[in-house]
Amino acid sequence: MSARPLSFALPALTLTAALLCAMPQGASPAAAAELRVSYAELASVVQSAIGSAKIHLNNKPGGLLSLGSGSYVAINGQQIAVPIPVKSFPILGSTYAYYVSDINSQSVRASGVTGAVRLTISFESDGPEMVNGCVSGSCTFEDALPNVEWSSPSLSIDVVPVGYNGSVALQVKSVQFGGTLKAVCQDDADFFLSGACEAGLSWANKSIAKMKPELAAQLKDKMNAPELQQAMADALKKYLVLGQAGTVAIGKVSNGDSGVTITFALNTAAN
Repeated sequence: MSARPLSFALPALTLTAALLCAMPQGASPAAAAELRVSYAELASVVQSAIGSAKIHLNNKPGGLLSLGSGSYVAINGQQIAVPIPVKSFPILGSTYAYYVSDINSQSVRASGVTGAVRLTISFESDGPEMVNGCVSGSCTFEDALPNVEWSSPSLSIDVVPVGYNGSVALQVKSVQFGGTLKAVCQDDADFFLSGACEAGLSWANKSIAKMKPELAAQLKDKMNAPELQQAMADALKKYLVLGQAGTVAIGKVSNGDSGVTITFALNTAAN
């Protein structure tokens, strides 16, 4: 997608025009000016800049022929690993675990909310989203443990713009997973496997109860890491252009309940 001149824009008023109006009359290119942008307007820029971002969630061990990989966030050509801790539990001398199994984002939608821009990510939900495996021991009950299904999986991420190396990045304020995780036994299992599955339900439910909040905290930490913040700053930088006057250097960024105030100046060194 080609860059539009500063698309923090309302359809009827481009950001280029807004920036020109914000520049003091007779100001030199290096003079600082302010722009106030609502979160709804900012969301349209974020949608254009990072709407193609991808999230892949997986901590299932790869077999010899497996092409799967660990969890990551991919944005602007950068792929940042987001490791998911494995949840293990003992049953009668063996240790088992539940693994997140190849969950991929389908879409990213940005919208303005009070105090932030909200990224809503939907995921595909084919097949069990968590699978069991045996870590050690005799593994007698490996085939009897319940599957875990995740209905309507989604992710909500609230971000606020921050100045970052002369551009704008998106600092994560909160991360929350949506949808319902449920451990399910197979209806057609024989008596032995059915009984073992029922016994394993409590362990499965304890494991999955912790997964969403722990994974949310892990994602927040990784998305606020310097490498991903720089990737977002690079993705947004191409929008920080004041028409033919050139690129804009971002100064102070202040967030309020309804929008953000950005102090900027023309980046004369880049022209």
